[in-house]
Amino acid sequence: MCQIKDDLICEIIRISQTNLLDRKRIEGGPDSGNDMVVNWVRSNAKQYRENFSELLESYPASELGSILQKLTETGKDLGELLGLKFDRV
Repeated sequence: MCQIKDDLICEIIRISQTNLLDRKRIEGGPDSGNDMVVNWVRSNAKQYRENFSELLESYPASELGSILQKLTETGKDLGELLGLKFDRV
């Protein structure tokens, strides 16, 4: 069960970051969108993963499955979905 939970957490964070970066790319416009994404990844991706990994560890696997489904269906990131925001995220 632990491996399944770890895999769910990794996939949740991957989808969440993808959703967040897609939105940042759109906000940045066609000229600076990709640069904005690269800068965000350099400055924030590690902390984002660490913070959300720690938070998600407390959730049961069944709830993690629901979170993954909501992220996929809505295009939101974890901060939006859970009503949280970490520094520099």
